[in-house]
Amino acid sequence: MDYDLDIIVPVYNEQDNILKTLSEINKLLNVNYRIIVIYDYDDDPTIKVVNDNFNKKEIIVVKNKHVGFNGAVKTAFEMLNAKAIILYPADDHKNFNLINEMFKKFKEGYDIVCASRFIEGGSYKGAPLLKRLIVKLVSFTLSNLTTLPTKDATNGFRLFSKEIIEKFTIESKRGFTFSIELLAKAHRNNYKITELPEQWPVRNYGKSKFKYSSIFFYIQWYIYILLTRFKNEKKN
Repeated sequence: MDYDLDIIVPVYNEQDNILKTLSEINKLLNVNYRIIVIYDYDDDPTIKVVNDNFNKKEIIVVKNKHVGFNGAVKTAFEMLNAKAIILYPADDHKNFNLINEMFKKFKEGYDIVCASRFIEGGSYKGAPLLKRLIVKLVSFTLSNLTTLPTKDATNGFRLFSKEIIEKFTIESKRGFTFSIELLAKAHRNNYKITELPEQWPVRNYGKSKFKYSSIFFYIQWYIYILLTRFKNEKKN
């Protein structure tokens, strides 16, 4: 069966978050979709919660073929059976309706729809101070020094069209870096990109997977986006 939208939810010990997340997605979505939960290890208690509360027609549970979050993303992309794909955080209990809004933008012709914490209606409260400062600095410089059409370049919560996934090979090997990589490549190749406001969800259960060491892997794509502006200026 072909779907309009694949929703990918990578998990790692998200047993306290996953029931509400999947239940709300199932309740609120009004498109033809499937949910794919991707886990890293067989004894992850998250999987028991999913299997005990949902049938296999509603939710597909798949083991990560690679390693870590980046590997989960690659596993999901290899399974793509829809016109578009969204990576939804397992601990996000604030932005369920944003999935519908993102898909509407996709239907309007956009290839990437970014969740943005830095536009009107968005917020970024509750994250550690150092992380907020770094993210805001990167986003501010890219949105003011380049033509990148989003003010939140590092956010991993995005919709990608099937065409984007099939056209660009992911080179990133760590964390959420794939998201800015695909954004950078799509921008350089003049794909249509837009953004919608997101309320940053403060995690109440479980432990964040963010590591400050992953910031260094963003630098390559930060520079790539900066150079895209100069490349495009030469064309004009």
